[in-house]
Amino acid sequence: MNAPERHEMFTLPDGARKIELLKDSKMANCVQFNIQREDHTIANLLRVKLLAHPHVLFAAYRQPHPLEYYVELKVQTSSRTTPADVMREAIEALMLEYGNIRSAFDNELLRMDASDGRAQRAYGAFGADASEFGVGDM
Repeated sequence: MNAPERHEMFTLPDGARKIELLKDSKMANCVQFNIQREDHTIANLLRVKLLAHPHVLFAAYRQPHPLEYYVELKVQTSSRTTPADVMREAIEALMLEYGNIRSAFDNELLRMDASDGRAQRAYGAFGADASEFGVGDM
């Protein structure tokens, strides 16, 4: 088969950087971020978060080819800040936001288990327990 190995979609090669910055010579305050081993999921989340920033003038992404496991995210800002700074802020905001969702989920599981008296809960079609999802020992 000519298909690449599945692990190549997720595993960063030795010596490779997760994010590479390429300055755009045609536009002021514009940078292209090449994010390795990611797809539309993270790229769209970042794009939406970046566009909510008041100093971001442009934010868009593309995945060059389905068999190339990286996305290109282009960001242009006003002269008040840099694309690297707003990208850092967007990543930190997403980490905080999804950390809060995770905490709320974990707390709700604990609340439900305490009211049921059940020690374990099944998730998904295959009956995997919560520990497989990193929820903890339930």
